Amino acid sequence: MKKIYIAGKLNDTAVGYIKNCHKMIKTAKEVRSAGFSVYVPCIDFLEGLVDGGFEYNDYFDNSQPWLLASDAVFLTPGWGSSEGTKREIALARENDIPVFDNINSLVAWGQV
Repeated sequence: MKKIYIAGKLNDTAVGYIKNCHKMIKTAKEVRSAGFSVYVPCIDFLEGLVDGGFEYNDYFDNSQPWLLASDAVFLTPGWGSSEGTKREIALARENDIPVFDNINSLVAWGQV
């Protein structure tokens, strides 16, 4: 089963962050339903709640090895204003990891 890293905007106001997590998890469900295994970076949110001391780089640095271990990256709607997602796309491309923003294209790629 191919591993897909879900990338998208997260960093925002408190309410915006929660809405962005919702969007990321909803996108992950669609990708998983299409037959892929997914990694969802915003799941670190719960660990951050328990720890209480996480900074931005604690989250970002934890997710990047997962991106590098993935077979592809799938972008959530609205990712374009996220500098972190732009960094993730660059990292994926530097490592020849394909990036998708369309489920049909991802499924077609996964069937090859």
